[in-house]
Amino acid sequence: MMERNDMEKGYVGETYVIAKLSRAFNITSTIVPQDFFSYDLITNNNKRIEVKTAILRKFERKHPKKTYYSDAWEFGRNPKQRHEGSCDFVVCVCFSSKDFSDNPRCFIIPWKELHERSVFKISANPKRKGEHKFWNYEDKWDAIVKDNASGSNGIKNAEKS
Repeated sequence: MMERNDMEKGYVGETYVIAKLSRAFNITSTIVPQDFFSYDLITNNNKRIEVKTAILRKFERKHPKKTYYSDAWEFGRNPKQRHEGSCDFVVCVCFSSKDFSDNPRCFIIPWKELHERSVFKISANPKRKGEHKFWNYEDKWDAIVKDNASGSNGIKNAEKS
C-alpha cells in the first residue's frame, strides 16, 4: 500500500466532513486559494471549520526505569490557524487504519479549546490521564448544526435514514 502524503490525508478528512454535514448545510471548500484562509470549510451560516486528519500512531515515553507506549492521533496547526477568530471549530478526523478503510472517530472541538496550540494529541484511550479531555467532543456535530439558518437538524436526520 502506498503511503499518502499530508495533503492527500487532508483531502480525505475534508471530504468526509463535507459528506457528514451536507444534509444540514451547503458547504463551501476554501482549498483554492488555501493561502488566504485559516480554515478549510465554511457553512452557509458562516461557521468556519478547520479540518485536521490523522492516522493512529504509537508514541513512546521514556522514563528512567521503563518505557511506556500509547496510541494517539497527533495534529499540527500553523500560526495562521492559531490566532483568535481564525475559525469556529476544529474538526479532528481520526482514522485507525492507514488505508482509511475504517469509519473515523470525529472530534468537533471549539476553537477556544485549542487556541495557541501548535501541536496537540488525542489519545486512542479515552481514559488516559491528561489526553482524554477532547473525548468530550466526540461526534458533537450539533455544535456546528445549531443556529443553522434553515432550522433543520440535518446530522441527526441523516443518521436516522
